[in-house]
Amino acid sequence: MLNRLFILLLLGVSPIALAQGPGLLIQQYDEGMDVEYYRKWNFDVFVQPHRSNTADLPTKARLHLDLGANVHYRIDKNFGLSSGIHYQRLSYRYDTPDNTSIDRLRFLRLPLVLSVYPVNRLQLSLGGSYHILLRASGIAPGASERSFYPPKTFVNSLGVVAHAQYLIWRRFSASLSYRFQKRNYDPLQRETQDFQGFALGIHYTLLSPTQRNP
Repeated sequence: MLNRLFILLLLGVSPIALAQGPGLLIQQYDEGMDVEYYRKWNFDVFVQPHRSNTADLPTKARLHLDLGANVHYRIDKNFGLSSGIHYQRLSYRYDTPDNTSIDRLRFLRLPLVLSVYPVNRLQLSLGGSYHILLRASGIAPGASERSFYPPKTFVNSLGVVAHAQYLIWRRFSASLSYRFQKRNYDPLQRETQDFQGFALGIHYTLLSPTQRNP
């Protein structure tokens, strides 16, 4: 009789133990299984206040707000590629006694960067960017009205970008970027095409970065 009761008890408890075992192991040890998984593709939109100035002229930069969108591809859990399209504005005033004119430039910036994800929520990126000139205007010395620069005064240019982005809440993240763009130009020309600056950003990710492993 006792043997039969013992066998029945084992048969009744075994399915419960087998059903709960993996879950209990995950809760207790959190080893051997990745509860969250990364998305291969994701997208974000952003606003980015920045202050970029000339790198080789005595000028004073003005604060501007960039807008744009990015696409991200995760190669694996730790590495990925990012690109996008950004609308960038630059504006600065020459700061010499004989020249206080103002330049205003508009670019489409196309970045391509390699991203690493060293810890949860943090993305570090480094890469290049191509700047397509949309418009270049300014107030020349002695003039009172703004006019457009002649063609080839400013042209398309290449740049470098270093970027850190941290997920702060749900799909919102904050970023800090350093940007530099350069283009060889006539050394006798008053205008320059060397710019550098820092930018802060607020990003909204369109898809949840992580979700339960299916």
